Amino acid sequence: MKNKVNDLKSALDSALTYLSRRALTYYELETRLEKKGYSETEIAEAMVRVKGWGYVNDRALAVSFAQTKLVSYSLKRVKQELIKRGIAVELIDEVLEEIYEPEQELTQCIDLAKKMWSEEGRRWESSYQYKKTYMHIPREPFLKQKIGQKLMQKGYPQEIIRQALYESSRWN
Repeated sequence: MKNKVNDLKSALDSALTYLSRRALTYYELETRLEKKGYSETEIAEAMVRVKGWGYVNDRALAVSFAQTKLVSYSLKRVKQELIKRGIAVELIDEVLEEIYEPEQELTQCIDLAKKMWSEEGRRWESSYQYKKTYMHIPREPFLKQKIGQKLMQKGYPQEIIRQALYESSRWN
């Protein structure tokens, strides 16, 4: 059986090992240490040290994560992923309010739709139009449906998707 000093060192070592691989939220690190089988006191002591050293900073992680993900995902999707990572909703709202402009979502959705339109258009030209199951479907409605589905998977609201697809009629 390990003594208290070795257990603390071990929990701390595990925490530092996890953090050396990837930035984690307080919740994620605590959960991983619990899964390793450390006691609550060992975890608490290790977490106090790691947080004191500045290795766990939920706010900085939320800002970095949001800036990275908002390039290709909607505000709603990014918020859901941050909640899933264990960051407080108030902190998420504060961070997103600082770095995200409301008009940005529509502009971003339109840009993604343009990119997808060209990709799916090329795909249509090379393969879809020759498949028997797609031969009776006109090109434009098919592409709008495909792009709409992809944008919904990225978390964009239907109203914004409709506006982006309306804009797509000008790209033909």
